[in-house]
Amino acid sequence: MFVLNAYSQDNIPDSTWYTPDTKSSNFFIINIVKIEGNKITHPNIIRRELDFKEGSMLPVAKMDSLLKWERNKVFNTNLFVTVDVILEETQNPLYKNLVIKVKEQWYTIPQLILDPADRNLNEWIFQRGAALNRVNIGMKLFQFNCRGRKETLRLTLQTGFTHNYELSYEIPYLDRKQTFGIRPYVSYFNNRSIAYKTDNHVLEYIKSPNEAVLRNFFKTGIIFNYRKKFFLNHQLDLAYNYNRIADTIAYLNPDYFLKGRTHQNYINVKYTFNFDKRDVRQYAKRGYQFTSVFEQSGITLYEDLRQTSFSAYFARYYKLSNKFYYAGKLKARTSFPQLQPFILFKGLGYQQDLVRGFELYAIDGQHFVLNRNSIRYKAFEKIFDFGQLVPIRQFRTMPVEIYLTAFADWGSAFNDKPLRTYPNTVSDNTLLSNRLLGSVGLGAHLVTFYNSVLRFEYSLNSIGQAQFFFSIGTDI
Repeated sequence: MFVLNAYSQDNIPDSTWYTPDTKSSNFFIINIVKIEGNKITHPNIIRRELDFKEGSMLPVAKMDSLLKWERNKVFNTNLFVTVDVILEETQNPLYKNLVIKVKEQWYTIPQLILDPADRNLNEWIFQRGAALNRVNIGMKLFQFNCRGRKETLRLTLQTGFTHNYELSYEIPYLDRKQTFGIRPYVSYFNNRSIAYKTDNHVLEYIKSPNEAVLRNFFKTGIIFNYRKKFFLNHQLDLAYNYNRIADTIAYLNPDYFLKGRTHQNYINVKYTFNFDKRDVRQYAKRGYQFTSVFEQSGITLYEDLRQTSFSAYFARYYKLSNKFYYAGKLKARTSFPQLQPFILFKGLGYQQDLVRGFELYAIDGQHFVLNRNSIRYKAFEKIFDFGQLVPIRQFRTMPVEIYLTAFADWGSAFNDKPLRTYPNTVSDNTLLSNRLLGSVGLGAHLVTFYNSVLRFEYSLNSIGQAQFFFSIGTDI
């Protein structure tokens, strides 16, 4: 009797053990693992994602699901446009070759920056009138897969509404076991117009009359990654922050940095635990993810900030039938103390932490809870191959999927910050705080090249507002 050594109880999709009987033909053995199409990527980067090795035994009954699992893990490295996993017959029917065929992406990507500076596209369009002077312009240079070892160089040069300069270099694997990596980084940005308060859940901006800089932010640090198992990752981010604002901002809102300060000097420690067992991370259809984050800003007596936060996130994905899928997430966050600087006082309405249908509102608070649910129907799926019409090999293949969706969300942001009446800063943010918010809606999602997701959604929220919204990035 032999125990299947390619999968543990945690890795087999239906969470069962398998013990093959060598006297029957209900299993086969991997003879060799061949990798094809990797002109740049080092083979060990691909092998790092595989459970299957030479000599691994696979149950015939579970072959399709296990091979698909291996394919998805390689695809989730984001190094390849397409990944195919194929079994190749040998002269001995008990042995098969495992062939990994990949088509590499284009790894040098100069990306044009033409982005609104607001929280999302909808705020920029509906509240800021799509003003061109609120657009950031510049270039991001991504050099992925440096040296063929999944290392990444990131450089940002940006002007416009926010002047931003960033540089980082990620080395995912420093040790021979490919478990430990680092990412040093440095960033600086400044603004001549900034949001200095929230009024009726809308950010209020002030612009310097003489084009003077109102805010400077500097940050440098290093991120440590530890990934011993396939689906589990530990990340520790150690950073130093030094920020300054103009006297005008400190006068209008002394809580911007607290106590009327014009500067903010502190060390930030952030630990992230992430267990990610989704099939395709950019737009998952099966699997689950659990992430928790602990963050401490300020650890000594000589710093200008002392704030603690903890958040936890769980997402689940099911295939309901041939073309129907369910996606849902539950997230909660808590932070202390009660009085926090305005720049870090964020509840619902930022990035993906929002109840759909409330995209136009910034609902500040120390704590929040959020639940988002979607039913997706795959209406279209096709891989377009342009062949020799496209001169660059990596751009000849473009996968396209279209999903029709129905969703229902709910959430609440809790704000127990005492009312502050400073000069010109009296504001009312009670309409949406400390109450249950909900929404329902319909939409269409376009999933395309380089795992980009475009979302078109029409929602009705719990305060009676119905509106069409456009977003970039996955909803859950």
